[in-house]
Amino acid sequence: MPDARKCVGTNRDGTPCSAALVPGAVYCRWHDPALAEERKEWSRKGGLAKRNTIRARKAFSGGALDADQLLGLIGSTIVGVLGGRIAPNVGNAIAALARTSVTIRDAVETEERLAALERRAGIDRKDRIA
Repeated sequence: MPDARKCVGTNRDGTPCSAALVPGAVYCRWHDPALAEERKEWSRKGGLAKRNTIRARKAFSGGALDADQLLGLIGSTIVGVLGGRIAPNVGNAIAALARTSVTIRDAVETEERLAALERRAGIDRKDRIA
């Protein structure tokens, strides 16, 4: 005999649902016909949350990374890809972004060193040949 506090719905495998009831109903949230549209939205949101871009965004919460943080991100990405927690294409994207970050950082540092040398030499940056 079914439990009066449990859903009267049936799971995909044919077994009785054992989830708690929606208050005042005989179904759980996943079997209640009145919640069909809401379930579609829940499923859509759940699918979006699983996307690789969302996972990557959660792994990196933002801000510029210093060298140690960048190295840590690459290391954890490698471990994640090898462990199957990060999709290889996300790992490739992170590696490409890390390379770009290092290239930009190197260019900025080079420009700063050049500007410092020019100041010491008394060269006006506006006089430089473009």
